[in-house]
Amino acid sequence: MYPYILVSLILTLIFALCGHRAIRTHAGLFYALAAGIVLGEVVYYVCGVYEVAPQWLTEYLVNLFKRGALSTAMFVVVMYAGAMDPRRPMVRRLMGIRGQLSIVACILTLGHNIIYGRKHFVALFTNPGEMKPQTLAAALISVVMIALMIPLMVTSFQAVRGKMKARDWKKLQRLAYGFFALIYVHVMVLLVPKFSKKWVDILIYTVMFGVYLVLRGSKAWKGKTHSCAG
Repeated sequence: MYPYILVSLILTLIFALCGHRAIRTHAGLFYALAAGIVLGEVVYYVCGVYEVAPQWLTEYLVNLFKRGALSTAMFVVVMYAGAMDPRRPMVRRLMGIRGQLSIVACILTLGHNIIYGRKHFVALFTNPGEMKPQTLAAALISVVMIALMIPLMVTSFQAVRGKMKARDWKKLQRLAYGFFALIYVHVMVLLVPKFSKKWVDILIYTVMFGVYLVLRGSKAWKGKTHSCAG
């Protein structure tokens, strides 16, 4: 079994920590690159390139994008950066590119949605009664996630954020917590019915999101305690 999410986390951390300066100064280039990857991914599947391409290319590289593993890993890094001590050098590096990293993740997620949406979104809006229960639930959750993700992505662009009141921007960005929670729910809806084969993945995602919940809750509690003490 190829551990897509673990490989994606490693690649994301290398990308973010080693390229943080380039990401900050040339963000537009990375957004364009992500959009190019999405376009290539769509062509790869829609035009049937995967049928003649080497199996290893699809299995070990393209599927990182198709399955949404790489974009999920980027969201996880964004999540953890916001939940950890910003005084730590590594966290400080990640905090400096949270917005850019989340935009790249959102763009890549759109590719995942297009590939699977060609079948499942069409079925959802035309013949939902014929869909498997877990597929129907996953598709519905995806629609809600897209509705949350789009405003989060748009307001993460500095040009848009600069035109918003700080209070309004922070209020809107709280939607991210619901989006993060739905990532886990979406994954579980798809994996739990295949528990005997996917229990390792279920464990990895549960630990990953569980630890985040503890860290975020602890940070919020400390902030509240300090506020009360002040």
